[in-house]
Amino acid sequence: MYLKYINTILLFLLFFPSAKSAEKVFLYKGNFSRTVNIEELNDFKTNKKPSNKLKNLMKITNINDKDLHEFLSYKIEVPLKASSKLMNSKIGEVFLSRLSKIIYPNKLSNTKISTKALRSGIILSSHKNNERINLIDFFIEYPNKNIAIDLNALNKALKKVESLKELIDFYSNSPFQKLKDGRSST
Repeated sequence: MYLKYINTILLFLLFFPSAKSAEKVFLYKGNFSRTVNIEELNDFKTNKKPSNKLKNLMKITNINDKDLHEFLSYKIEVPLKASSKLMNSKIGEVFLSRLSKIIYPNKLSNTKISTKALRSGIILSSHKNNERINLIDFFIEYPNKNIAIDLNALNKALKKVESLKELIDFYSNSPFQKLKDGRSST
Protein backbone atom coordinates (compact mmCIF):
# COMPACT_ATOMS: atom_id res chain seq x y z
CA MET A 1 0.00 0.00 0.00
CA TYR A 2 2.79 2.42 0.98
CA LEU A 3 4.70 1.58 -2.21
CA LYS A 4 1.60 2.40 -4.27
CA TYR A 5 1.53 5.96 -2.86
CA ILE A 6 5.23 6.48 -3.56
CA ASN A 7 4.80 5.34 -7.18
CA THR A 8 1.82 7.65 -7.61
CA ILE A 9 3.77 10.62 -6.21
CA LEU A 10 6.77 9.86 -8.44
CA LEU A 11 4.56 9.63 -11.53
CA PHE A 12 2.85 12.88 -10.58
CA LEU A 13 6.19 14.67 -10.17
CA LEU A 14 7.50 13.34 -13.49
CA PHE A 15 4.48 14.18 -15.61
CA PHE A 16 3.31 17.35 -13.88
CA PRO A 17 6.35 19.53 -13.29
CA SER A 18 6.02 22.31 -10.76
CA ALA A 19 5.67 25.89 -11.86
CA LYS A 20 9.00 27.65 -12.17
CA SER A 21 9.61 31.12 -10.89
CA ALA A 22 10.20 33.91 -13.34
CA GLU A 23 13.66 34.33 -14.81
CA LYS A 24 13.18 37.08 -17.40
CA VAL A 25 11.08 40.18 -17.82
CA PHE A 26 10.15 41.15 -21.37
CA LEU A 27 9.37 44.85 -21.71
CA TYR A 28 7.18 45.81 -24.66
CA LYS A 29 6.39 49.30 -25.91
CA GLY A 30 4.94 49.21 -29.42
CA ASN A 31 7.65 47.66 -31.58
CA PHE A 32 10.27 48.21 -28.88
CA SER A 33 11.17 45.09 -26.94
CA ARG A 34 13.88 44.43 -24.35
CA THR A 35 14.63 41.59 -21.98
CA VAL A 36 16.00 41.86 -18.46
CA ASN A 37 16.99 38.98 -16.22
CA ILE A 38 15.33 39.09 -12.82
CA GLU A 39 18.67 38.11 -11.32
CA GLU A 40 20.16 41.34 -12.74
CA LEU A 41 17.35 43.37 -11.19
CA ASN A 42 17.81 41.61 -7.86
CA ASP A 43 21.58 42.19 -7.93
CA PHE A 44 20.97 45.86 -8.65
CA LYS A 45 18.48 46.06 -5.80
CA THR A 46 20.95 44.59 -3.32
CA ASN A 47 24.24 46.11 -4.58
CA LYS A 48 23.01 49.33 -6.23
CA LYS A 49 25.33 48.60 -9.17
CA PRO A 50 23.55 48.15 -12.51
CA SER A 51 24.82 45.70 -15.10
CA ASN A 52 25.74 47.05 -18.54
CA LYS A 53 22.46 45.79 -19.97
CA LEU A 54 20.53 47.50 -17.20
CA LYS A 55 22.51 50.72 -17.74
CA ASN A 56 21.55 50.70 -21.42
CA LEU A 57 17.92 50.06 -20.58
CA MET A 58 17.92 52.94 -18.08
CA LYS A 59 19.38 55.24 -20.75
CA ILE A 60 16.73 54.26 -23.27
CA THR A 61 13.86 54.73 -20.81
CA ASN A 62 15.29 57.88 -19.15
CA ILE A 63 15.21 56.35 -15.67
CA ASN A 64 18.07 57.11 -13.32
CA ASP A 65 19.50 54.42 -11.08
CA LYS A 66 18.24 56.03 -7.86
CA ASP A 67 14.61 56.03 -9.06
CA LEU A 68 14.85 52.46 -10.35
CA HIS A 69 16.38 51.30 -7.06
CA GLU A 70 13.58 52.97 -5.08
CA PHE A 71 10.99 51.40 -7.38
CA LEU A 72 12.47 47.91 -7.02
CA SER A 73 12.87 48.27 -3.24
CA TYR A 74 9.45 49.74 -2.50
CA LYS A 75 7.54 47.35 -0.23
CA ILE A 76 3.78 47.06 -0.03
CA GLU A 77 1.98 45.54 2.91
CA VAL A 78 -0.27 42.72 1.68
CA PRO A 79 -2.09 40.90 4.52
CA LEU A 80 -2.72 37.34 3.36
CA LYS A 81 -6.24 36.82 4.61
CA ALA A 82 -7.63 40.16 3.44
CA SER A 83 -5.82 40.15 0.11
CA SER A 84 -6.86 36.58 -0.63
CA LYS A 85 -10.51 37.42 0.03
CA LEU A 86 -10.24 40.60 -2.04
CA MET A 87 -8.57 38.91 -5.02
CA ASN A 88 -11.25 36.21 -5.05
CA SER A 89 -14.12 38.71 -4.91
CA LYS A 90 -15.81 40.19 -7.99
CA ILE A 91 -13.99 43.51 -7.52
CA GLY A 92 -10.67 41.67 -7.17
CA GLU A 93 -11.36 39.67 -10.32
CA VAL A 94 -12.00 42.88 -12.27
CA PHE A 95 -8.81 44.44 -10.88
CA LEU A 96 -6.73 41.36 -11.69
CA SER A 97 -8.20 41.03 -15.18
CA ARG A 98 -7.27 44.66 -15.92
CA LEU A 99 -3.82 44.16 -14.44
CA SER A 100 -3.43 41.02 -16.56
CA LYS A 101 -3.43 43.25 -19.66
CA ILE A 102 -0.29 44.93 -18.30
CA ILE A 103 1.57 41.99 -16.70
CA TYR A 104 1.14 38.53 -18.20
CA PRO A 105 3.10 35.39 -19.11
CA ASN A 106 5.17 36.20 -22.20
CA LYS A 107 3.61 35.10 -25.50
CA LEU A 108 0.41 34.12 -23.69
CA SER A 109 -2.20 36.83 -23.31
CA ASN A 110 -5.01 34.68 -21.94
CA THR A 111 -6.80 36.69 -19.23
CA LYS A 112 -7.78 33.66 -17.13
CA ILE A 113 -4.23 32.31 -17.00
CA SER A 114 -2.74 35.77 -16.41
CA THR A 115 -5.20 36.44 -13.58
CA LYS A 116 -4.32 33.19 -11.84
CA ALA A 117 -0.60 33.84 -12.27
CA LEU A 118 -0.94 37.35 -10.79
CA ARG A 119 -2.96 36.04 -7.84
CA SER A 120 -0.41 33.30 -7.23
CA GLY A 121 2.57 35.67 -7.44
CA ILE A 122 1.00 38.13 -5.00
CA ILE A 123 -0.14 35.57 -2.43
CA LEU A 124 3.06 33.49 -2.51
CA SER A 125 5.36 36.49 -2.26
CA SER A 126 3.26 37.90 0.59
CA HIS A 127 3.38 34.57 2.41
CA LYS A 128 7.14 34.17 2.04
CA ASN A 129 7.99 37.77 2.98
CA ASN A 130 5.99 38.39 6.17
CA GLU A 131 2.97 39.82 4.35
CA ARG A 132 5.05 42.46 2.55
CA ILE A 133 6.06 42.34 -1.09
CA ASN A 134 8.14 44.29 -3.54
CA LEU A 135 8.42 43.91 -7.29
CA ILE A 136 11.37 41.49 -7.18
CA ASP A 137 9.61 39.25 -4.63
CA PHE A 138 6.56 39.20 -6.89
CA PHE A 139 8.69 38.31 -9.95
CA ILE A 140 10.43 35.51 -8.05
CA GLU A 141 7.09 33.95 -7.08
CA TYR A 142 5.39 34.51 -10.45
CA PRO A 143 4.61 31.00 -11.76
CA ASN A 144 6.00 31.41 -15.27
CA LYS A 145 9.55 31.58 -16.56
CA ASN A 146 8.98 34.73 -18.62
CA ILE A 147 6.93 37.78 -17.64
CA ALA A 148 5.78 40.32 -20.20
CA ILE A 149 5.06 43.92 -19.23
CA ASP A 150 3.23 46.14 -21.70
CA LEU A 151 4.73 49.58 -21.02
CA ASN A 152 2.05 51.41 -23.05
CA ALA A 153 -0.74 49.82 -21.00
CA LEU A 154 1.22 50.47 -17.79
CA ASN A 155 1.64 54.14 -18.71
CA LYS A 156 -2.11 54.48 -19.39
CA ALA A 157 -2.95 52.82 -16.08
CA LEU A 158 -0.56 55.07 -14.17
CA LYS A 159 -2.13 58.14 -15.77
CA LYS A 160 -5.59 56.91 -14.72
CA VAL A 161 -4.36 56.27 -11.18
CA GLU A 162 -2.83 59.74 -11.04
CA SER A 163 -6.01 61.41 -12.32
CA LEU A 164 -8.08 59.36 -9.88
CA LYS A 165 -5.77 60.43 -7.06
CA GLU A 166 -6.16 64.08 -8.10
CA LEU A 167 -9.94 63.64 -8.19
CA ILE A 168 -9.97 62.13 -4.70
CA ASP A 169 -7.71 64.92 -3.42
CA PHE A 170 -9.97 67.54 -4.99
CA TYR A 171 -13.11 66.15 -3.38
CA SER A 172 -11.47 65.53 -0.03
CA ASN A 173 -10.15 69.12 0.06
CA SER A 174 -13.22 70.59 -1.60
CA PRO A 175 -14.19 74.07 -0.44
CA PHE A 176 -17.83 73.27 -1.29
CA GLN A 177 -17.95 70.58 1.40
CA LYS A 178 -16.49 73.03 3.91
CA LEU A 179 -19.18 75.55 2.95
CA LYS A 180 -21.89 72.93 3.27
CA ASP A 181 -20.62 71.86 6.70
CA GLY A 182 -20.34 75.48 7.84
CA ARG A 183 -16.57 75.31 8.34
CA SER A 184 -15.71 78.02 5.84
CA SER A 185 -14.11 81.26 6.95
CA THR A 186 -16.42 83.28 4.68
